[in-house]
Amino acid sequence: MKKNVLSLSITAALVGLGFSGGAQAIVAIPLGTATALQLSTDGVGHFLYVPYYSAQSNNNTMINLVNTDTTNGKAVKVRFRGASNSDDVFDFQVFLSPGDVWTASVSKNAAGLASLHTTDNSCTKPNKATLNSTPFVTARLDTARRTGDALANETREGYVEIFNMADIPPGTPLFTAIKHVNSVPPCTGAAWTALDTDPADLTAALADGLNFPTTGLMADWIILNVVNAGAWSQRAVAISANDATRTPAKGNLVYFPQTAGAFNGLISNYTADPVLNAHPSMAAMYDTPDMSIPYLSNGSTLPVNQVSALSGAIATNNIYNEFLTDSATNSTTDWVLSMPTRRYSVAMDYKASGGSARVYSTLPTQYFNSTNTAVIDGQVCVLGITPQQWDREENTPQNPSQVIISPNVPGSPSATCGEANVMSVNNGNTASVSGLIIDPSGTLQATVARSDQENGYAAGWISLATPGLGNGLPILGYAALRATAGVSTFGATWEHKTNRIQK
Repeated sequence: MKKNVLSLSITAALVGLGFSGGAQAIVAIPLGTATALQLSTDGVGHFLYVPYYSAQSNNNTMINLVNTDTTNGKAVKVRFRGASNSDDVFDFQVFLSPGDVWTASVSKNAAGLASLHTTDNSCTKPNKATLNSTPFVTARLDTARRTGDALANETREGYVEIFNMADIPPGTPLFTAIKHVNSVPPCTGAAWTALDTDPADLTAALADGLNFPTTGLMADWIILNVVNAGAWSQRAVAISANDATRTPAKGNLVYFPQTAGAFNGLISNYTADPVLNAHPSMAAMYDTPDMSIPYLSNGSTLPVNQVSALSGAIATNNIYNEFLTDSATNSTTDWVLSMPTRRYSVAMDYKASGGSARVYSTLPTQYFNSTNTAVIDGQVCVLGITPQQWDREENTPQNPSQVIISPNVPGSPSATCGEANVMSVNNGNTASVSGLIIDPSGTLQATVARSDQENGYAAGWISLATPGLGNGLPILGYAALRATAGVSTFGATWEHKTNRIQK
């Protein structure tokens, strides 16, 4: 959207940040009513995270996105980010009519790249044919360090951001464009086309059919491996934008065109992404909005405040889960450790000298900085995640410091690398050739940001202490189990249990 009008909803306080241009009307723009971001226990919210997707081996990741709002449509941003450093590898928009469901799957194509496929009729920008014919994009990845299949491999694992940019109320031209008629929406008309350019002002945007976003999104995902007879599934993690009574409320309206034109404005007003802020010329219109776009009306109008609120909603001091690596059942266990807000605090700057520099954002409540991160093989790693293990009979290693997450920083045995790390339990150390791990994890076949936890027990549980900088760490995930019983193979998914800081 034209940043000299600050389209639609970012608050008047941005004027005080040096914002200039024809934006005098900004002081009259009404705001949303949400003042806090909180983890949704019922799985429905404004923001959704799929902690991990995989197109490795014969894995196929399927996502069902649902609009539980039976009155309003939703303009939804979907962004896939890579497991190494959460670089954007595929993003687009989905327009859900009331009660609508959008479905898609991600698998590896013939060139080794992750590729999305959907047969769903819901409106998207770009259209379904373009989504289906365009593999995941490597332009934002570390192309100097990774080439060939090692580069394509970086697209095959990661996590997914999903959030409501705007409601689309009935009786508006845009609602007509996205509303199913005999199971098929038109996806045409002047209001639909107008989404590719900026509304002249808030009044025009509201007239077209964009309104302040409410709750109502939920999603479920499945990682299915037909060849190896395994399936793992859960609901997406939901975060709700609430008012002071912890009731879901309206966020700021944050719709931006899904176009490739250069970003027109001061990008730091709209994102905390430290790479885009370090290199504003990189920013395109499709980069906005991201999860750091100011969404609340409590005076937290800076992107770093949004990130702090998001991180606080999922920060934890501990993660607990079980494992089963019994040879009698040929069982394997992988833990997914996904840190989906870390990108907005620390990121790899591939344009910097040597391509291994970290760039940072400073948050009101800090979770990552130079003291608790390091770089290993081009990936940002978090230090200080300390494991403790037990078997099922209360036994624990006599020297816990010898039980490490690997690969590791010499002298610091608890480095967890990558943005969506898959920690394989008792599955051997990783081996790599030319930057491509050739020893995949046991259950999910992960290779991009893979680590190991070795304790020698056939079964038990693990506690990971995640103190961070004293504020905990924003981590999501689960344990994925694969086992065989006779001729049958089965998979199970155990959500991580945590000591969440926000109550």
